[in-house]
Amino acid sequence: MKVLFICTANVCRSPLSEGYLKHLLRSKPVAGVTVESAGVMALSGSAAFECAVEVAQASGFDLTAHRSRKLIPEIGKAADLILCMETWQAKEVLKLDPEWITKVALLGNYHSSKRRLFQIPDPATFTAKDTSTVFQLIRDAVENLHSRLGTQDSAL
Repeated sequence: MKVLFICTANVCRSPLSEGYLKHLLRSKPVAGVTVESAGVMALSGSAAFECAVEVAQASGFDLTAHRSRKLIPEIGKAADLILCMETWQAKEVLKLDPEWITKVALLGNYHSSKRRLFQIPDPATFTAKDTSTVFQLIRDAVENLHSRLGTQDSAL
């Protein structure tokens, strides 16, 4: 299964999601799962924001090698599960191919709050403090996603 995380520019939320899930998979592997990220408005080749790099390092994983990439049809087509941070991003993804409706969802749907259409916003300011607050939402959702990967959970 290929999991694809989507945010706006692929320099903060989706790299944190990708990096954290990869981190979890290193400690508790799930056979056949790969992880990537992209952005609906990304400028390909940009480094992750420094605030995201700091938060990742404090959480035990590294984003220094991350480079952003724009979501293109080939990337979306190769994914089995496309997890967006916000509903508007999911709409942009579906503009590329409406048939992806069965594999596009919000990452926030995996958050333990169980709120429907739970969106994960950009940090209020791109400081390590505000990014850490947003990462707590990502962490919860990604941990719940990780626990369901490799199961026969039809709600994945």
